[in-house]
Amino acid sequence: MADSSRISVAGGSITEILFELGVSERIVGVDRTSNYPAEARELPQLGYVRNLSAEGMLSLAPTLVLGEHDMGPPNVLEQLSRVGVPIVAVPERFDRSGIVAKVRCVGDVVAEADRARAIINALPQAPVPSGAPERGLVILNMEEGAPIAAGADTSGHGFLALAGVENVLDFEGWKPVSAEALAAAKPDIIVITERGLKSAGGIDRLLAHPALASTPAAGSRAVLSLDGMAMLGFGLRTVTAAQELRTYLDEMNSAMQVPVSHDANGRD
Repeated sequence: MADSSRISVAGGSITEILFELGVSERIVGVDRTSNYPAEARELPQLGYVRNLSAEGMLSLAPTLVLGEHDMGPPNVLEQLSRVGVPIVAVPERFDRSGIVAKVRCVGDVVAEADRARAIINALPQAPVPSGAPERGLVILNMEEGAPIAAGADTSGHGFLALAGVENVLDFEGWKPVSAEALAAAKPDIIVITERGLKSAGGIDRLLAHPALASTPAAGSRAVLSLDGMAMLGFGLRTVTAAQELRTYLDEMNSAMQVPVSHDANGRD
């Protein structure tokens, strides 16, 4: 088993799990996506999860690099391996079972399997929709005027599925989407990261965007903004974020089903 006394972490979901396991004192550095819990922001920074700094990591004398499946770049990982630093990439799957497997893997690596089992046992179940699945869209941010949205095989797609929502987009990966494509897709709900909504200028400006203005979601102002890492990191907060989306949709559906009331004179 690798020496986990000094861990460099590449991936916010891994940092979150290590804190929950009670081994945060072993973390010597984190990547930029490690913004939760708040204490993680005070740790030395190692760059972005897919653009790590070998020099920064080596300066902290880690005994282990523990990261998400897409950490990199490859040449940095090769450099770390050449100098004898063990590297563990945690497999990723964008569903609740994937979160369970991630917690179990991290727990095994840091020799905290019992605590990992307790965390898994406390993990909420995925929400269950009461009717037919709504059709949704996840926007990461706005880039050069176009929404960057989640297609298949992305954390955004997995997040919608976790909440019982059908993704309206059938391409793969995160890609910019045209106004014509979104008008044809007709999402009932737009889910966007808090950072993405801020960059878009708020809900009113987002819904006025030509790519979104004609969608059913814009017509009913069905927009939910969530913390990006909580929603897309597939760590311990992701199921709770999916429950928040499910609650929003259930409340929206209930409001649409309330009959119009009339006064004694028949006026609305």
